Amino acid sequence: MTKDNINRPLVSIITPSYNQGKFIEETILSVKRQNYSEIEHIIVDGCSTDNTLDVIKNYDGEYNLRWISEKDNGQADAINKGFSMAEGNIVGWLNSDDIYFYKNSISSVVKTFNLFPDMGIIYGHAAKINQDSKLLRIKVVPEFNLHKLKMHNFIIQPSCFWRSDVCKNNLLDLSMDCSFDYEYWLRLGGKYKWRRINKVLSADRNHLDRKIIAELDKSILETRQLRTKMGIRPNLISVIKRKIGSFLARLKGLFFIFNIYYQKDSVFTLKLSKKNIYKLIKTQLLKKERDLL
Repeated sequence: MTKDNINRPLVSIITPSYNQGKFIEETILSVKRQNYSEIEHIIVDGCSTDNTLDVIKNYDGEYNLRWISEKDNGQADAINKGFSMAEGNIVGWLNSDDIYFYKNSISSVVKTFNLFPDMGIIYGHAAKINQDSKLLRIKVVPEFNLHKLKMHNFIIQPSCFWRSDVCKNNLLDLSMDCSFDYEYWLRLGGKYKWRRINKVLSADRNHLDRKIIAELDKSILETRQLRTKMGIRPNLISVIKRKIGSFLARLKGLFFIFNIYYQKDSVFTLKLSKKNIYKLIKTQLLKKERDLL
């Protein structure tokens, strides 16, 4: 492998897709508009019945896109298919309703992997957006700590990337329907070195059809069952620490909000005036996660 190939590795972005025609174009454009050229985008569709395939076909040949549409056994199965198709040295997983936030999101990840060759997984902060791509909040995540991860799933999936050997050797658990991402992070937690980038990498979209919202009770139960299975027992001290950490993270998020307001260099169009930025600050500090719709 040449030095250039090492410094500019191929990045594989896996997008599982099913009936997200109203969002998937923004997902596609957020990958297509990256300022890093060595990207392959793999969309694994589960035989969508809406306009998803029409949107995908519109971008066929426009950039390095590969896609399939066939029956699968759910989202985790589709992602595992994408893992097997990936040819890149670095892999990310971007759902069909989420987007990369900045044009340099991927190049920032590649740069960090190059600077820290012993790191297996790199992750960053994320924005929360609604169905109309309106900015709701900045989710600031802490430096990696396995004990803290056991108490709370702070990894934002579209802002997480790993070297290809990670997903080639570790597939998602198909027995889980809602919390398979959390189970994955916990399983990888002690196997690899993790590093956080102090940057907003993606936008995680909240909408009524999102599984974690539409099936909230099921998701909570599955997470509790997962912790019980792994012998994880949250205590009062850990709960208090989490609440304090959450509030401090919200305060830190204000920095990123002002940075977004003044730079205005996101991949998608953000309509931020002085009037709605004040409202955004209030939401950042006071709104509960389940209220962000």
